[in-house]
Amino acid sequence: MIIQNVLNNNAVVARHQQREVIVVERGIGFRAKKDAKMALRDSMKVYVPEDQAKLKIATATIASLPSAYLDLAAGIIQEAEKRLQTTFNSYLLIELADHVHFAVQRLHEKIVLHNKLLWEIQVAYTQEYEMGEWALHQIAAQLHEQLPEDEAGFIALKFVSNDLNHQQTVNSLAFTQTLASLTKIIFYNLGLDMNVKTPDYQRLVIHLKFFLQRMYAAAPSPLSLKMENYDYVLLKHLQQDYARAYHCMEDVDRFMQQKLAIAIPKNEQIYLTMHIARLAKSLAE
Repeated sequence: MIIQNVLNNNAVVARHQQREVIVVERGIGFRAKKDAKMALRDSMKVYVPEDQAKLKIATATIASLPSAYLDLAAGIIQEAEKRLQTTFNSYLLIELADHVHFAVQRLHEKIVLHNKLLWEIQVAYTQEYEMGEWALHQIAAQLHEQLPEDEAGFIALKFVSNDLNHQQTVNSLAFTQTLASLTKIIFYNLGLDMNVKTPDYQRLVIHLKFFLQRMYAAAPSPLSLKMENYDYVLLKHLQQDYARAYHCMEDVDRFMQQKLAIAIPKNEQIYLTMHIARLAKSLAE
C-alpha cells in the first residue's frame, strides 16, 4: 500500500490494489508521510469506499474526529465481532466513531435524544443491546463521558445494520419501527395495558420479530396467496371461537398490506391469531 494522505494519528488514505482505501490503526498516521510504502496487517481496519464521493465524505468525517474516538470505536467493534461471532461492514468504524462523538456533543449541550424503540430493541436484539451497554462502559472508561441508556439501543441498531453475516432484508430502524407498530395494533385492539416490562409483552415482541423476518423474506403477493395450502377447518374455528383475536390479526394484515405491500399467508394468519388469542387469555387471567 502507498500512503496518499494522513488524516490523523490513527487513520490514513492509501492506494491498495488500484483503489483508494482508508486504513485505521492506532498510531498509523504518526510520522507517516505521503508516498511511503506500508504493509497490510491484520490489526488494520480497511474501509473501501464505493466511489470518490463516498471517499470524500468518509475522509472529511474522520478528519473532523478526535483520534480517541476512532481508537475507541475500533476496540468496540473488535470486541463486538468476537462476542457476536460475526463480521461487520468496514464503514461501521467511521459510523460508530462519528455517532459517539455526536452523542457526547449532545450530552455537553444537555440535548436529550430519547430512543422510543428502546424496549423493542432490548427484546428483539438482546445480544446486540448487551454489546451496546458494554460500549457505554467503554465510553465512560476511556472518554470519561456517561452517555444515557438510550444510546445503547442506538449503538445496537448499528451493529444490526452493519452485520455482514446476518444481513437484514430491510433497514434495522424501519424493521424495529414496524415491530413497534404491530405491537401497538395488537394491544390497542385487545384493550390491554401496554406494559413493556411484562414477560407477555416481551414474548409478543419476540414472536413478531420472527414473524416479520419471515414476511420480509417471503414477501407473498395476493396472487400467490390464492394457491396456498392451509388448514381451512382450523381457520374457521379460530374465526368463530376467537373472533376478537382474528379481527386483531386482520388489522395487522391490513397494516402490512397498506404500509409494506406485504400480504400475510393463511398459515401465518392462523399462527398469529393463535398467538394473539393466547396473549389475550394470559393477560386476562
